[in-house]
Amino acid sequence: MIVFLLLLFILTSVSARTFKQVPINSYNSISQTQAIKGFFVITIFFSHFCSYVHLNQWFDTPVQTYCSFLGQLMVAPFFLYSGFGIFESINAKGFAYIINFPKKRILKTLLHFDFAVLLFLLLDCIIQQPPNLFEFLLSLFAWESIGNSNWFIFAILCAYLFTYIGIFLSKRNRYIALVLIFTMSFIYILCISRAKPGYWFDTILAFPAGCLLSLYKTQIYRLSQKSSSFIIISFISLGIFLCTKFLPFGNAFVNSQLALISFCALVVLLSSKIQVNGRILNWFGANVFSIYILQRIPMNFFSFLEINKYSVYLFFILSFICTLILSILFSKWNDFFDQKFLN
Repeated sequence: MIVFLLLLFILTSVSARTFKQVPINSYNSISQTQAIKGFFVITIFFSHFCSYVHLNQWFDTPVQTYCSFLGQLMVAPFFLYSGFGIFESINAKGFAYIINFPKKRILKTLLHFDFAVLLFLLLDCIIQQPPNLFEFLLSLFAWESIGNSNWFIFAILCAYLFTYIGIFLSKRNRYIALVLIFTMSFIYILCISRAKPGYWFDTILAFPAGCLLSLYKTQIYRLSQKSSSFIIISFISLGIFLCTKFLPFGNAFVNSQLALISFCALVVLLSSKIQVNGRILNWFGANVFSIYILQRIPMNFFSFLEINKYSVYLFFILSFICTLILSILFSKWNDFFDQKFLN
């Protein structure tokens, strides 16, 4: 498995180069953020894969160590750049974007997710593990899982809803404060109710952080281009991040939020100095939703066939190939549906 992990880092290294002169919008350009998301969605595939197998050999365990080290932080860039992208679109398109936000963002994401849920339902029926009706209905709103990854979709849908409400309750640019308040309330309610485990809410603050990144991108850009500022902030962020990982202190939730913010800061800082723009990573980044949502279908199926017990490498390769095929077909179906009914 260490070979597959090395391939990921080699692919990223080949696609990366330092900026000679950084244009103000290049470090948060679509190609740059897609490549970063592509790297992390592959990392998520590794993480999910590790939950299906036992890796005991020294040349396999680095994958598990790498995934355990990052933990939930591997989804942080998705929240970060989602918040960034939404605020950029609001500033660029204005009222036309806002008025279509419920249909183009919230409903579209939910329907795409529900199409995936139906595929999981089909798989559950094939392997004779059908959910009960109530569980299935809740899974359509991402509150329950029928074998799929649901918590991230529930969190991002809530973040979208907070954004839409915030826009109509506050003046221009000030709605970020409301998004932050709503997000904190979401975290507080889930935390005190203990309705869901901590990973449901411990990375969602990256979403309003992405909105702030868009709002203050010029100031952040200027700060990152000053060598002294860049070095100081990088060392502080890295120090906080490493302390939260190796020397955890204080409240566990506070510790996780410090790790989240410092990790997001490091991603932004590195992206201001290093350009990542490769076709493969960009493709994965452009198809994050399909790859993230569907990867457990082949994993669940091949686990049912017990291929993961026979050969972890065969299980990985088959799951990876089938995920790519499913993602391509699923994306084509979603594009067709969107053009037919949501445009």
